[in-house]
Amino acid sequence: MKFSRTEVEAVIAASPRLHVPFNKLILSQDYQARPEGVRPRLSLPELAASIRESGVLQNLVVIKGARGMYEVCAGGRRLESLALLVAAADIPDNYPVPVLVVPADKALIASLAENVCREPLSVADELAGFLRLSEEGEPVEDIAAAFGVTPLVVKRRLKLAAVSPRLMALFREEKIGLDCLMALASVEDHQKQEQAWAGLQPWNRHPEALRRLLSQGEIESDRDPVAKYVTVKAYEKAGGATRRDLFSDDEKRVYLLDGPLLESLATNKLQKKSKQIAVDGWKWVEVRSRYDHDEFVKYGQLRKTRRTPSEEEGGAIASLQARLDTLRGQMDALQDQAGDDENDDQAFLKLEAECEGLDAKLNALQEALCIWPPELMAQAGCVVFVGGSAKAEIKYGLIRPDDRGGMSDLARKAGEASGAGELLVSLPSPKTRPVHAEKLMRRLTAHRVAAVQAELLARPEVALAAVTAQLAVKLLHDGFRRYHGSDSALTVNASDVHDGLRSEADDMAESSAWKLMDAQRSAWLERLPSHANAVFPWVLQQDQATILQLLTFLVASSVTGVSGVERDRQSTDPLALALGLDMTRWWQPTGAAYLNHVSKGRILDVVTQAAGANAASPLASLKKDAVVAGAEQALAGTGWLPECLRTQKGPVRASDEPDDTSDVRTGGHASVANGQASTDLPLAA
Repeated sequence: MKFSRTEVEAVIAASPRLHVPFNKLILSQDYQARPEGVRPRLSLPELAASIRESGVLQNLVVIKGARGMYEVCAGGRRLESLALLVAAADIPDNYPVPVLVVPADKALIASLAENVCREPLSVADELAGFLRLSEEGEPVEDIAAAFGVTPLVVKRRLKLAAVSPRLMALFREEKIGLDCLMALASVEDHQKQEQAWAGLQPWNRHPEALRRLLSQGEIESDRDPVAKYVTVKAYEKAGGATRRDLFSDDEKRVYLLDGPLLESLATNKLQKKSKQIAVDGWKWVEVRSRYDHDEFVKYGQLRKTRRTPSEEEGGAIASLQARLDTLRGQMDALQDQAGDDENDDQAFLKLEAECEGLDAKLNALQEALCIWPPELMAQAGCVVFVGGSAKAEIKYGLIRPDDRGGMSDLARKAGEASGAGELLVSLPSPKTRPVHAEKLMRRLTAHRVAAVQAELLARPEVALAAVTAQLAVKLLHDGFRRYHGSDSALTVNASDVHDGLRSEADDMAESSAWKLMDAQRSAWLERLPSHANAVFPWVLQQDQATILQLLTFLVASSVTGVSGVERDRQSTDPLALALGLDMTRWWQPTGAAYLNHVSKGRILDVVTQAAGANAASPLASLKKDAVVAGAEQALAGTGWLPECLRTQKGPVRASDEPDDTSDVRTGGHASVANGQASTDLPLAA
């Protein structure tokens, strides 16, 4: 039905307005424009609370019915809300309701005008209204009561309303979704909110990524072992600052903002445990909130020795062992019968349970015989720390580098006396200082990963071989590991490392390799359907060339291999070899990329390697800045690369084992690349 605004205004002007008792109103079955079951944002309890607080602010549209009744054509939800208030005895049955009485032949026009012509209040305007009420002094509880919601709902709306004005403007323009606005509102700092939004690529602006950015440097109370050990209650009692995300489904999660205070509380709590250990005769006992393996890797390790059992202990051990042998013999006999007798099954289970109890007792007796050599304890120490289970743990028998001198001879004598030889002490072999710091290694290998990804875009045959090899290793070499409890038709997984690379190197965004991948990502995002469920049907409609191009990009996006450790072989070597990677196309040893991050001596060594001693000699007497500038000129066009960026000249052997020092943050291993077998293909799957 078509109608003009003039017609609607004429109907309204000609219709009388009056107040009708609630008990004279019924819902019209013929003239309601809004289908039954369609509900706007405001729920009936919220609307009822608003009416109770402020009355019916907008009249209902009615027509005269039979026997003095009025049929409601527009305002059905207000009528239902009034019914709730009458049922709760909040208003009387004859409560006067403002109505506009229209002719029956104009009822549908009036109903449509009520529901179509009026412009609904936007979410942003609604939030601004809540904020204004709060600023005018209305308590949260009163606002909640007025709108029939919980105080938590009001607090959440006030949080949303207090978001940075710049971000709220984007929300009004529908450039920020409500879910992202909730993530941004989890912190109060407007600058931090704006930086988080600007710091993500448009395709990556989703609530989880925003929350990760906003919570950097904060400690999650329900995940961090030290936080769980100290407890939020003790931390807050000590004056520790916290942040609670009102929009989190996990009400118990608290973000702790004062890391040093948390560490201090943890070490103080561990002191009692350290005093108990100190009396055992150790030379030193240190308390740490966390045990950093890298910090103690240079320490030696004292081992336990087994003392001779006493006559009583020996008898107990022999008795337990004899009983266990008897029980196991009986269990073997029952198994040999291989019958279906239920009594045999019960007997077997009973014997098995008794064996488990005796095994525990025997292990406890054997453990009691293993002791720290008293004569060596005086040269070793312990570290008390919070373990991964959020409980106090102890690392026993650590030998400081300064105490190694006399420990070897002392250990040899103690070992000969106990019959353990020289195995009571293990000392780390001397290590040379690495050429590159961990941070620089991660920076360089991140650039190598970006280059491999970019090169892979033009080599779909290598991408196909790589992902096939990854799946072959995962499903055939390791066939006993299966994923259970998943409703997915496939158990193929992948991880996107694009943003992670940028966090490893501050110059990554300027890298031509990274830019190429970023452009490809944007192009595919534009082509793919926006809804996840539509992607598979879309792919089915594409030709094989398009599908292979997409697969190649996705495989390239999952390539990983960032490492902070210098090693003979990089995890990206198989792919680099298959691609014929030449890093000089993607990276140059400039001051910003490399020279500013190493020592002057290293720069001179590099120039000597690449351009000869004659080029390096004039730089030796210069200051660091001048050395960097001179080295840039000397290295230009030489093709020099750090070892970690060079591509192997030969195939990786099939017998090569994965490197145990592989950085667990960078992904896993795979197998074949371009026909060459390997066991370390760096796909993050």
